[in-house]
Amino acid sequence: MIPYEHTAGVGWARFFAWAALGLGAASLAVAFLVPLAAEIGRVAVVAFFGGFAIWFGLMARSRFRAIDHPVSWAAVLGTVLGILTMVVMAYAMFALIMAIYYGVLLPMAPNWIAGISNPGVGIVPGVDV
Repeated sequence: MIPYEHTAGVGWARFFAWAALGLGAASLAVAFLVPLAAEIGRVAVVAFFGGFAIWFGLMARSRFRAIDHPVSWAAVLGTVLGILTMVVMAYAMFALIMAIYYGVLLPMAPNWIAGISNPGVGIVPGVDV
């Protein structure tokens, strides 16, 4: 593992900020553009990358503060996009669980059930694809 003092400069802070922005934007785009096909695991993976965006944004903030530099807008925006991805994927998880196990269809993005032959009651992940 790399010690903290080797990653404490402004270069690393900017790297973490831009990585947060890239991961946050990409994970939010994946949440609405890539077919999740009612697979709970796919929702968890997208949420995982949203969590990475939050982590990178917080790492950037701590490094900017350590060098008495104003926090980058890319770090803040990346953190916000990561949080937004996590919230959207939490709702997607809830909506898919309600649809799969209880037959209650909540409003959801079309790509969350894209690829399912029967998007109504009784969706079985991996079987109705």
